[in-house]
Amino acid sequence: MVSKALSLAKLLGGDNKITSETLPDDIGVSIVANSAALPTTGNTVGDLKITSDKKALHIWDGTKWERVQHGINVSPRFVTLPPSTLFLSASGSTSTITAEAVDEAGFPVTYDWDGFSDSTVYTASSLPNQITNVTESDGVFTLTPSTNTAHAGAFTFRTKATDGAQVSLATTTVNLSFSTDITTSTADGFNSNGTNSYDFTVSQTNTGGSKLSSTLATGKKYLEIVRGSNITQYMFVGLCDATLTTGVGYNDTGTYSIYTYDSRINPGGTSTGLTDARNTGDIIMIAYDTSTREVWFGVNGSWYQDPSTTTSSFTVGTSSTTAFKLMFGQGESIDRTNEGTINVGSNVVYSVPSGFNAH
Repeated sequence: MVSKALSLAKLLGGDNKITSETLPDDIGVSIVANSAALPTTGNTVGDLKITSDKKALHIWDGTKWERVQHGINVSPRFVTLPPSTLFLSASGSTSTITAEAVDEAGFPVTYDWDGFSDSTVYTASSLPNQITNVTESDGVFTLTPSTNTAHAGAFTFRTKATDGAQVSLATTTVNLSFSTDITTSTADGFNSNGTNSYDFTVSQTNTGGSKLSSTLATGKKYLEIVRGSNITQYMFVGLCDATLTTGVGYNDTGTYSIYTYDSRINPGGTSTGLTDARNTGDIIMIAYDTSTREVWFGVNGSWYQDPSTTTSSFTVGTSSTTAFKLMFGQGESIDRTNEGTINVGSNVVYSVPSGFNAH
């Protein structure tokens, strides 16, 4: 047994191409030209084959050939990385994750996947709630999302690229959310009714009070306000009790809003240290939890307090408050117009905080 092992190690470590003539009679291994020539039938568990082109030893595990690692081998290298984030379609349409990897030793690369959320691991036989099926073809994974609104949430999809001995990993955060429209109305002070888009335009004065959106969805939600091209530096945007009507002030008790001029939070004028949101394209991030009445604010990808890990310093309304509205105001005593877009669902730009769903 020792002599066979030594003979095999010497053979695999040599510089010459392996042929039937170079293979010792007592080695107990047969030769095939390459991995494509490995037989798929008639094998017994433990059978050994050497591929002549790569001098690679393979063992039959009962269902497939496994390459036996020997010597130094570098893992496959991704030349097309899977995306870091994927938003699934709430309509049930499929989405794809594409990966491409190369093996510098020339071994063929195959692909597989698993997933996880905290300590739970997912495979093809134990899918996460967010998807109902995964297929793979040459590094392209097709995911079929659930259409059950109770399955909203996120998990980590892990792409695997292997050369038969080493594996490289890449992760994608997969999100499934079912967006709820946030509408605006001229009855609440907006210049137009936002019925089939999330765009808003509002003209207001400091003494006229804030303008309010429709009632927001309850639960732990995340949304974004993108500043438009017709704006002032002095806009406020935040949340208030859903029972309130137009005329709410940004310093009124039971409301909280962020001031785009310097990202202070009112009432109270709390300095956040965030960049301002004065310019076209700036994004105000809002997360809230109606069960605890907490609201969190961020600007352009940075949070004042991270809703995934931190209890908010700000609570909206009173102990009887169960739902919120968006409030839009401005800090000047002359007529001004502000416009922008409310991002919800798969339209959000930044990652939805852990434990929350896009509105």
